[in-house]
Amino acid sequence: MSGQIGDSKINEVRERTDIIELVSQYVTLKRSGANHMGLCPFHSEKSPSFSVHAGRQFYHCFGCGVGGDVFSFLMKMEGLAFPDAVRRLAERAGIDLEERRLSPEEERRQKQRERLYQVNELAVDYFHQNLMELPAGEPGRQYLKKRGYGRKAAAEYKIGYAVDAWEGLANHLQQRGAAVEDARTLGLIRPGKQERGDYDLFRGRLMFPIYDLSGRVVAFGGRVLDDSKPKYINSPESPIYHKGGVLFGLYQVRQAMRQRGEVILVEGYFDQLALYRAGFPPVVATCGTALTADHARLLKRYVQRVLLLFDEDAAGRQATFKAMAALQEEGVPAMVIELPSGEDPDSFVQSQGSKAFQQRLDSARPVMDLFMEDALGKAGAGVAETVRAAEVVVQRLTALNSEMEQDLYLKDLSARSGIELQLLKQKLDEMSHQETQSAARPSFYPELPEPPYAAPPVNLHRHSPREVGAPVTPPWSRAEGMLLALLLHSAQAREKISAAGLEEYFYSEKALLLAAELLRLIRQDVPDLEDLNRRLDPGMEPFLNFLMRVDPEQFSGAVEDILAGCRATLQRENKKKQREQILTQIRLAEQTGDAERAEELMGQFKNFK
Repeated sequence: MSGQIGDSKINEVRERTDIIELVSQYVTLKRSGANHMGLCPFHSEKSPSFSVHAGRQFYHCFGCGVGGDVFSFLMKMEGLAFPDAVRRLAERAGIDLEERRLSPEEERRQKQRERLYQVNELAVDYFHQNLMELPAGEPGRQYLKKRGYGRKAAAEYKIGYAVDAWEGLANHLQQRGAAVEDARTLGLIRPGKQERGDYDLFRGRLMFPIYDLSGRVVAFGGRVLDDSKPKYINSPESPIYHKGGVLFGLYQVRQAMRQRGEVILVEGYFDQLALYRAGFPPVVATCGTALTADHARLLKRYVQRVLLLFDEDAAGRQATFKAMAALQEEGVPAMVIELPSGEDPDSFVQSQGSKAFQQRLDSARPVMDLFMEDALGKAGAGVAETVRAAEVVVQRLTALNSEMEQDLYLKDLSARSGIELQLLKQKLDEMSHQETQSAARPSFYPELPEPPYAAPPVNLHRHSPREVGAPVTPPWSRAEGMLLALLLHSAQAREKISAAGLEEYFYSEKALLLAAELLRLIRQDVPDLEDLNRRLDPGMEPFLNFLMRVDPEQFSGAVEDILAGCRATLQRENKKKQREQILTQIRLAEQTGDAERAEELMGQFKNFK
């Protein structure tokens, strides 16, 4: 389609989609009073805590806190963007969206993207047919067989083979009517010298298609069949492919990641295939690049922790620590799985088997432990080197949001380095202060009104005079209050929050419910709050009035920064709260002399990180 979807059509799709029927396609539901209950599809549980309310067209899990409407449910289950979820449900309901026309430039870009997807489909079919059916694909079949893979693995991932010829793919695409410029844009072919015509980028290589979250092929990775260099060639970036935002295998294992709440991150395509085949489905691989902030944000949508499994050499260590830093910035705990020197996941599973790998998985430890060990190990016995190494570790500890976590690591660092704990604490305070000063973080909280007071109902598009009454404390944090105000006043914020899912921004139940109702009513163009008030707990009315008094002008040009800041703050606070709860229990167990319970909790704490 070539336009943008109007709010009235979005609302029509929502109203005509039966949320019970939709969710039942993925979850077995049973009626429980006014609701339907089932096992949550977004986390592993034994007792049903996933509630679906037909009247409100709303779902909520009391176990993991996820919730939203029909759009956010489909987005999470299928990994769709908001517009794609609307289109999918509209088609299901037989609704013509009548999308608004795009500008000529937007139309041109969209048509180009559609053509690029089509060219990649032609390419993946060509490579796959070579491998599975044609005599020219015999080298690829023999190589897969040598690595222990058969037709099943090749078919599931649609692995292919690029014949060792200069113009095999170029000729195929030309015969199928693909535009040369589109194939060049994707990096599939390159212009030859001296007017010799275009030639294939991938030749004599096993071809791994890389999918986006909608199951569309966006790029390829090609591996040689011998020891020649370069071992891998990857597609260049294009209008449909950005290396920093795509992970190999994510499309295939995304549901397993949600169920288990964790993912193994490896470096190579064969590493991903080996672990997936061995019964460890939540595993993805980077596509020839280090883990980026975009990768970390993407993983955070699916899991609560990431287990890193990179090479044990110096380059692998550096990749591990870079990944740790990216994940820490997003508040995602990272563990490290360690294999014997010289082994990679593929070779280890082939030689040792799944049981041995499971033992390694069970022995995973926080990456911060490895980081500290590595820094101090490189320092040797010299005093100056040890001090410098300790400073490097302390600097990394400033990224942690829990003071208790920092305290535990500082005690460990003190024991390992011989530096007094108090000196390390002083250094941490000093570095934390310097970081705060130098970062000069933007203020993402515009001015909020004074604490709300009881007031009569107000119109969504009119301000009412405030009546003086008893002060009321909102049942949500300051950051959530700002997000609710953004929902009310900013169409840009509503689009961003809807696309990510309400549960990505709101953690308290009342804020989540209010956000869902605000979105529903605004999309219906309901002009007043009476309908909303009837659907919320008594006493919410003052907070709605409070949100109405926020001056929308202060959001001008800063919506992105405010959203990012509020979201990061809430994620840090939520993680900190969970960690603090575990650490409090650890201290209580130690005080009561319950060593067994303290050890059990310490294991939970390490696994949580």
